[in-house]
Amino acid sequence: MACDCSTTSWVSIPEQCDLCDEPTFCRCSECQIKLCRSCSKEHHSQESTHNIAPYLTDKGEIKSTSVSCRIHFDKMCELFCQDCEAPVCQECITTGHHNYHELKNTQDLLHEKKKTIERDTKEMENVLETELINIRKRLGVLVSTSSSKYEDLEEIVVQHGKKWHDAVEKVIETYVSEIQQMKTGEKDTLRQLTMEIVNLIYNTERSVKFNKEMLKVFEAEKILKYKTKADDIRSKIPEINVPNPSFTEYEVAESKIVHENFGVLKTKVMSIDDDRRNSRELHVVQTFLEHSFPKLMEKMTLLSSIETALSAVYSLSCMENGELWVHGTDNSIMRIDRNHRKLERIKTMSFDGNVGITLKQEGELVYTDFEDRSVNILKKSQTHAVIRLSGWKPRDVCATLEGDLLVSMTSDDEKTAKIVKYRNTKALKEYYHDLRGRPLFPTGDTALHVTENRNWDVCVAVSSAQVVIVLNGLGAVRFKYSDKSGKKEFRPMGIATDGQCHIMVTDYFNSRVHVLDKDGELLRHIEGHGIYLPLSVSVCNYDTIYIGDSTGKIKQIQHLK
Repeated sequence: MACDCSTTSWVSIPEQCDLCDEPTFCRCSECQIKLCRSCSKEHHSQESTHNIAPYLTDKGEIKSTSVSCRIHFDKMCELFCQDCEAPVCQECITTGHHNYHELKNTQDLLHEKKKTIERDTKEMENVLETELINIRKRLGVLVSTSSSKYEDLEEIVVQHGKKWHDAVEKVIETYVSEIQQMKTGEKDTLRQLTMEIVNLIYNTERSVKFNKEMLKVFEAEKILKYKTKADDIRSKIPEINVPNPSFTEYEVAESKIVHENFGVLKTKVMSIDDDRRNSRELHVVQTFLEHSFPKLMEKMTLLSSIETALSAVYSLSCMENGELWVHGTDNSIMRIDRNHRKLERIKTMSFDGNVGITLKQEGELVYTDFEDRSVNILKKSQTHAVIRLSGWKPRDVCATLEGDLLVSMTSDDEKTAKIVKYRNTKALKEYYHDLRGRPLFPTGDTALHVTENRNWDVCVAVSSAQVVIVLNGLGAVRFKYSDKSGKKEFRPMGIATDGQCHIMVTDYFNSRVHVLDKDGELLRHIEGHGIYLPLSVSVCNYDTIYIGDSTGKIKQIQHLK
């Protein structure tokens, strides 16, 4: 079947075989040589396991859209068997192996598959990926506002309960318990949805990259076997149905049946698409999540070593486009790319590691300035102080999943330290004492490096105390981690988390990074790769670690697959 060259990019350009002067017909993928028809037969007889494929130009244009038969090598496949999912020649058909099978013209099917891949890629890149990112943002807003509505509901119940005095205390406990269960259930569900969306985005980006590579290389047989991935991703996009609970008050009545007269609480714990997913669909999603979550690589890969021109990298944070914000020994923060080029510079009053750096979900830079007592945000190349402290100086800062800020700070006399959670300029919570009123952090240790894990834990590296303290959202200590396996003392200087809730802690004196699971179990050490006295660590695109050390270099390491 002739191909209309006016509507496609499939052209026939005569190029010589690498073994003779005849026109090129195909190529050997293993040997990377061009072959004519005659040489291809001889090469196949000598190297029967090699893959002989259509020849492509450097631009990915197909030199020959023919597919040679894997069984009858001297024959070309003009048809594709839909049942066997394999190209077939006329001799294959005469054997009777494909009787009653659905056969399609190879060239027609190539056209169809090419259009399907292009349509798939466009939809995943321009529609599905955008939709998933928007859902992730909406989930972030819902998580941030979820607590307040339930806290208001609790207050209504408690205030109404005071009218009943001692007689209604048990009823109040019952309602508050139900509300807590709803709140916990909704938060857990929103977190699970967030993790699903994060991993769907990861797999969508990976599929887009794979499809683009497939279109670039354009091996006919792989194209013919391509199955759409957009439908699979679309089917996994969850529907978000957030319940809106309420409480209906009854008039206070002196009755023994207190529970019946106290009020009505509409109880509904948020769940994930109970009506949309049956047990089989849920099993499919669970299996998908189980296999699509990135796992630790057996052998980590050093992707690059980035020169910063700094004498040391005390703080760093990476952007989604691979650019980095870094702070060293001078009074500035720089934005650099992976080719060592300086793109932007911001002056600070502080130097020598007294500047903390983080990025909000929108990509805006937030940083602390110790000497200026300020927490600042960079918007449209303009710096604005969003928090200014009195009696305290800020050390480190972390942007949370809910859009808030965790700021570690030290008192003016540098004897005490604490962490405060801010929403805009309002302080929401202090992490200073545990639930029993005991100090969380050792007296005199004021260098606290803080980050938030994806399970909402607050992770704190306490440098001179040689310990990492992990708190839950209420401020209770979940666990403490220290290490005595190194040749020198454990000195945690930087801390970060990845998309799988792993905790990365720099071990300064031992020139390595500890990788912990979310419960504090040591999984591995990252060492070697030229890492020397590491000071800072950041995670980008869920799986890539950036480690800044005392030589002024940043090591880019992939540790998830």
